[in-house]
Amino acid sequence: MSQEQLGLKSGLSRPYISELEMGKKDPSLFTIFKLADALKVKPSFFINEVEQAISIS
Repeated sequence: MSQEQLGLKSGLSRPYISELEMGKKDPSLFTIFKLADALKVKPSFFINEVEQAISIS
């Protein structure tokens, strides 16, 4: 999915999504839920990804 498509589905701007991808912005909890809904995943998907990246058990 392109940034433009994700922006349309989530209600977020393409530049903001780009900044999230590049790690320049940290999403709010509200944003995480909007992205999860647009991507048809549970918000916990993103939390699990971060936990694995920083090795929290």
